[in-house]
Formats: sequence, C-alpha cells, structure tokens
Amino acid sequence: MKKTTLYLIIMLTIPSLLQAQYSGGNGRGEVFARLTNVALSINEVATDLSTNCILAQNYPNPFNQTTTIKFNVTKTGNVKVVVYDIMGSEIQTLVNKTLPPGMYETSFNGSSLNSGIYIYKISSGEYFETKRMTLEK
Repeated sequence: MKKTTLYLIIMLTIPSLLQAQYSGGNGRGEVFARLTNVALSINEVATDLSTNCILAQNYPNPFNQTTTIKFNVTKTGNVKVVVYDIMGSEIQTLVNKTLPPGMYETSFNGSSLNSGIYIYKISSGEYFETKRMTLEK
C-alpha cells in the first residue's frame, strides 16, 4: 500500500503562515494544520442585492431557441432590455416599460435567428449594462 504525504504552504501575509500536512494511503488520511502569526483584513461589502441594479447572465447559456434573462430594478422608472446581434443591429426589444423596484425575468426566443453571439443590454435611468449570450442550433 502506497503512503502519500502532501504539504501545503500558503502565505497569507508576511510573516503569516499556514501549514497543512495530509497523510493518507488507507483512504482515511489525517490532516494536521498549524496557523501562526495571521493578520487578516476584512472589508465589509454590500451584500444586499436589492440595493443594486443587476443584469444577470442569461440561463441557459449557450442556449437553443429560448433563454431566460433576469434583472433587478432599484427605482421606479422606464426599463428597457434589448437584444442586439454582434454587429450592433437591434434584434428585439424584450422590455420597454415603467417598472417598480424588484427582481424580474423575461425570456428571449431565438428560434428564427442563426447560431452565434448576441448582446443584451438593460437601461434604467442612469444605469446600463450589457452581457453576451450564445445561440447554438
């Protein structure tokens, strides 16, 4: 039976050091870890997604015929979601109306289009974002 020893050393900050040793061979293995002089700095970031406008990646991607696009609106206002081809020509407007704050989703049917990369864009007030999606037939 072969015995395997794995050493893992990660430098967190100088002179911080984390050492781990794995001894296995029988499938049960043991892990030993030693942590010395660790100084970590953690900055709080916004985790409440409802306060940020978001355009999510379409799902599924790549897609065949239809895909779903989710987006978050933070202020009441006109929201526009448009699909473009790779050359920048407008293919279809999916959403163009006034929406209150909240999470929304819309679907895109590309059954009449050729395979390729398409761009979708959201604009709401001063916010805009674009993402790519791939249609495969």
